[in-house]
Amino acid sequence: MIAQQQQQWFFSSGGERYGPVGFDYLLELAQRGGLDPRNDLVWSTSLNDWEPAGEVAGLFERRSVRRDDGLPEGSHSLAQTGDFTATPIPKAHFPGTGRMGFVMGSSVVPLLMVIGWQFAVPLMKPHVPEAYVGYLPWVVWPLAGFLALASTVKRLTNVGMTGWWLPGFAVPLLNLWLGYRCLACPAGYAVRRKLDGAGTLVAFLYWGAILGSLALMAGAMAGAFGEIKESGVIGDFTKQFEELRKSAVPER
Repeated sequence: MIAQQQQQWFFSSGGERYGPVGFDYLLELAQRGGLDPRNDLVWSTSLNDWEPAGEVAGLFERRSVRRDDGLPEGSHSLAQTGDFTATPIPKAHFPGTGRMGFVMGSSVVPLLMVIGWQFAVPLMKPHVPEAYVGYLPWVVWPLAGFLALASTVKRLTNVGMTGWWLPGFAVPLLNLWLGYRCLACPAGYAVRRKLDGAGTLVAFLYWGAILGSLALMAGAMAGAFGEIKESGVIGDFTKQFEELRKSAVPER
């Protein structure tokens, strides 16, 4: 397990999430009263879920109170010093592009490029040498494709994956999972492992659409099979196959 001081930490204060920061930063923030041990939450890869800052070992010092006889008495209460006002720091920044940027860069903008180019080609033909006129309609396709690929790679990076996953979009079933990651997961999903509100809605619509499509396909196939069966095609095929088998393998 990575040492506590070497992990990346995130903390939530006043409804806002900050990070990633080092444990030393959290310790300094706690010491100057910028972190509420009960109301502020912290998280790192070593934790299963967000926990109150006061529950993290080594982040807050336990205080001692004195009994009437003057001897120190242990207490499980946490030191309450400072005004617990979080010092604003930049939010966690993850490279790449977000959900909207991915949708725009991988589909909307390339589609608009292709459509717009079809209107531009007739205007450009009189100014292009005759030998190259036939290539004009295809010039935009490599540009649109490159934009879509670049947007997808940047989106994979944004959710904590690498561009090497890009060929996975050509693999059945794996492409569905990658599509879900790109459309639904928020930035830094590989670290946070949690969907936000928008991601939950997109995930519901995404998998609902896929399951609905599969149900329609199954219904269509069942209907087509029923029509074929009623038409007698299957019976004729079975009969011809049986006659062919008997002619090839004489009965003894």
